[in-house]
Amino acid sequence: MFVVERMHADDPHESSGAEDVIAGLETAIAQATKDGDYHCCIDPACTMCYLGSWIFEPGTCNCDEAIAKGEFDKVCPECKKGIEEGDCSSAEVIAIGCDINKKNHD
Repeated sequence: MFVVERMHADDPHESSGAEDVIAGLETAIAQATKDGDYHCCIDPACTMCYLGSWIFEPGTCNCDEAIAKGEFDKVCPECKKGIEEGDCSSAEVIAIGCDINKKNHD
């Protein structure tokens, strides 16, 4: 489900609007992950997929599943960057030392 909750600070001077949005997004992604709708391979999780800025339905991420299937063209740019930087936790990437620019991952 695509829901971002507004977080309220006890002290209005402790948090800005941007911080509230970011905290709400992180909370929503954590809930989507817990619900089994978000399968991101990087930590912190990508936001592109959740916001609907990629090929998956908003509120979901299937980058880890795409990696497992060798469908690297379906992996969002945030996760691709995570793979390049070694921040991807996907078992497939770890097992094969994946080069995401290769078409064939045999």
